[in-house]
Amino acid sequence: MSLSPLAGAQAQLLPGPGFGTPLGTSPFAPDVYRARRARLMAELKTGLAVIHGATAFDAPDNTLLAPFTQNGDFAWLTGIMDEPGAILVLAPGEAVVKEWLFLPSRDVEMERVTVERLPLGSLIEQRTGIQRVQRSTRLGGLVTQLATRAKELHFLGPVVSANAPVPETLELYHKIAARVPGTSIRDQSGLLTALRSVKEPRELELMQKAMAATRAGHIAAMRSVKPGMSERQLRRVLEEGFATAGGTGLAYNSIVAAGRNAASLHYITETGPIRDGDLVLIDAAASVGRYACDVTRTFPANGRFSAAQRVDYALVLAAQAAAEAKLKAGVAYDALEDAAKEVFRKAGRIDEFYHGLGHYVGLDVHDPFDRSKPIPAGAVITIEPGLYTQSANQGIRIEDQYLVTAAGSERMSAGIPRSIAEIEAAMRG
Repeated sequence: MSLSPLAGAQAQLLPGPGFGTPLGTSPFAPDVYRARRARLMAELKTGLAVIHGATAFDAPDNTLLAPFTQNGDFAWLTGIMDEPGAILVLAPGEAVVKEWLFLPSRDVEMERVTVERLPLGSLIEQRTGIQRVQRSTRLGGLVTQLATRAKELHFLGPVVSANAPVPETLELYHKIAARVPGTSIRDQSGLLTALRSVKEPRELELMQKAMAATRAGHIAAMRSVKPGMSERQLRRVLEEGFATAGGTGLAYNSIVAAGRNAASLHYITETGPIRDGDLVLIDAAASVGRYACDVTRTFPANGRFSAAQRVDYALVLAAQAAAEAKLKAGVAYDALEDAAKEVFRKAGRIDEFYHGLGHYVGLDVHDPFDRSKPIPAGAVITIEPGLYTQSANQGIRIEDQYLVTAAGSERMSAGIPRSIAEIEAAMRG
């Protein structure tokens, strides 16, 4: 695409290809995201769809401190990870221009504090691969204009509870429908979920790299733990292991919980000591190129499970094995959960397992999924049963990640010690 005279003059002033945001698409080239948008538009066929990216920060007092995380659907369709407040418009029924990117207006004063942004011009179109780029102030006018021809607005989600704020996209659609007679709003909230559920080979490659880094971090933690350490000290060992092995970020905030703390599912304080005789639960994973993985391991601080700990750990492992045995394409998620719960129920321990069995993983650590639909081949899911017993001062969770195939599954987290014998051997090493 040739540069306009103004855009060319602007480009000559840029100190290098990394200057300004949006920096381009990540982790794949623009043509990957162009193809994804084309797939979505082929499903929609007519009408138009608006997809809002994440806004900068939820808490105003953290404006300069909180990291920005792009909305998963928007990131999957655009690869634009670094532009808060961006909006994508797709109009499959239009003859020539079918996609627009809307960006907030520049604030030059704020850019001196945060990051400098690119001016509008063909350079942004080249970096993103999106046909037209405009400022957000023009969004309402364009969507109204498109709606007069399309008469159909596709809502791609998210569906939220009645107590939550109305999604921005629906707010916009209601305004448009009130001004363009005959315009309808169609629920297509399951469409992106279905498209994202089946992982592309390039996505799986990044997830395997993330898992390799995760494997290194968990093994480092097992080999380094000693009674007398703090949970926070062990977390530093774990996360350094992720980074050294190629992790580019954390898939989520690491959980390192010893003893009774592990009975709290999302314990994040990490100020407790690790005592002799404690079980240590680590729920943590690296990411690569924003693609996540998710693994939990539980192991004895002193390197050997006690007799009682062995019994409970074996029960959790049996519940995981029961679910794993049923996992293949076409199976309902509830069938896996029922299989795991039946193991705990027969042992009289069902009330000590009080969370879901797992979830999909991908661009988000909790990728969206529709549990009413059969699990497709190519999905990546976790199986993570647990027993949480405050009276015994312990929590045990075993979480592995699986690639679903037509015949069964592949355990992507293989190689991270899981059985009692594997864990004790790794800790001796």
